[in-house]
Amino acid sequence: MVFADLPQAVVVSGAGCEEANGVYKATEREYCDAPVYEHAERGQELKITREPHKNAKTGAVKHGWLLGQSARPLYGAPTESLTVPASGWKKFGGEEPVPTIKTLLHADEIFFISADDSKLAGDDALEQKDWKGAIQHYTAGIDILKRTNDRLNEGFRSRACLLLTQRGTAHLQLKESKAALRDAVAAMDLEHSAAEALAVDALTELGFKDVAQKILEPVGSGKILDPAAPLVLRCVDRWVSEIASHFSEADAATELPMPIHMPSDRYLDGLDEETRAAVIKRYIPEEPFGGTGVISNATDCFELMKKWEEVFSGPEFQSKRKALWDRRDLSFPLRLKETRTMVAECLANVLEPMGFAPGRPGLARCVKQMQVHWSTDKNCANKALDLEELADVSLADLE
Repeated sequence: MVFADLPQAVVVSGAGCEEANGVYKATEREYCDAPVYEHAERGQELKITREPHKNAKTGAVKHGWLLGQSARPLYGAPTESLTVPASGWKKFGGEEPVPTIKTLLHADEIFFISADDSKLAGDDALEQKDWKGAIQHYTAGIDILKRTNDRLNEGFRSRACLLLTQRGTAHLQLKESKAALRDAVAAMDLEHSAAEALAVDALTELGFKDVAQKILEPVGSGKILDPAAPLVLRCVDRWVSEIASHFSEADAATELPMPIHMPSDRYLDGLDEETRAAVIKRYIPEEPFGGTGVISNATDCFELMKKWEEVFSGPEFQSKRKALWDRRDLSFPLRLKETRTMVAECLANVLEPMGFAPGRPGLARCVKQMQVHWSTDKNCANKALDLEELADVSLADLE
């Protein structure tokens, strides 16, 4: 059962039993009409549960919350509330003092608190001109934000923008201009113009002072970052490297490179190159011939996407999508593979009559042609966002 209106996390601090301190997350289990909370690191060893207590004389049943370790109650608070109380806690088998309790309605708030701590540590290092130390702290904060669920809210975007801008500033101090530009571009794509000065400084260091504004024109449109994984910056690294290697300041007609989003970026983030290559070879092999289907223009693309929308919004597809996402035995690469197969099968009656090959090869060919129009036609771009919401997957990952 999902308790959306009840706290999804509980932060315990200051307890006399130090091992009881930490973050407790709501599980999918319930007891006494309330969520069961487990320690984020110690799991079922430490729990916070709502417990019943029956009066031996009257037979009346009252409730309270217990913080226990291996079935041994440490602290408790009597209350009929379905929410873990912030006060009223008493010592049972634990040690004084009793803990301070803070409830968080959204689990993402846990990550926000940790990310804020990392930023403060980074700011201190930056003030001391410890550039490498600052980068480490800011990177830690960025990695924490990657674990959040809601990446569209203001809390996420503002924190990510600040961390990226500060890290880029430290990179620039170390003369790491490409890394500084990468962070600035990512920050600008989250909140347009927020890190523009940093981006211009980095471009100046790279020798592109006079064309800095032209290079930054597409930044802030939301096309540079992967919207489903905005802090996975390999796509930005590639874009910056392409500019540094091939963009000509002397030739005003030189076209900017297109940002390329690869499925492997999102799911293999944090792996070294050797491990990435091995996983890609195993789970994302080269696809065979995708057929002869052609999407000639933006109008054809938009009409085809409307047919996709009919399929994605139908009960059959939604039932399959839910069943797939409810599976707990799939790693990210396997889930992506299964999602591609599911989408290809559901769209078979739409794609195959157009000449696209059956299964994933035809789907990949179709998506690759669609991407051209997503970046040049507003109606197609908006429809792509609608489809991603219905399918619960980035369309670029279906290629």
